Amino acid sequence: MRAPTLWGRRVVLRALRPDDVADIVDISVYDGVTARNEAEALDLLRRIEADAARGETVHWGICLAGGDTLVGTIGFYRGFRDGTGEVGYVMRAPYRRRGLMREALALVVAHGFGPLGLATIEARTAADNAASIGLLGRLGFAPRPSDDGLLRFALRPALTPLSANPRG
Repeated sequence: MRAPTLWGRRVVLRALRPDDVADIVDISVYDGVTARNEAEALDLLRRIEADAARGETVHWGICLAGGDTLVGTIGFYRGFRDGTGEVGYVMRAPYRRRGLMREALALVVAHGFGPLGLATIEARTAADNAASIGLLGRLGFAPRPSDDGLLRFALRPALTPLSANPRG
């Protein structure tokens, strides 16, 4: 599934391209595999594209509005079984703690509940990732039981505090 471009006030989410690899090699992780160089990052990007072609993922690069350099990635992964999408995200270190991921995640949530028609959006994070836990809480994600060693959160449309304008 091709990622449509999503515009926010400070970020733009767009499809990733092979020439983006140099910008994201340091944050390229997919299915628990971390890229160690540009060749491995490109291989991960190709795997993501193959999963997208099967309709199992939607993956975006996060750019600052008005620019084209990637500052992070975000997307839905692991398929869409039973109307559920699992969101994952990562921001390059110099761009963290600025509220950019909150805006990006709000755009993705709105897209998931809107055009994708999801009933539930889930996220998983490490127990020591306070920034991610806080982000999920601010967007209305509620903790759920998990058996994989990670914290699991879920959001349903009726529970989300997001306004019709996901830019806020």
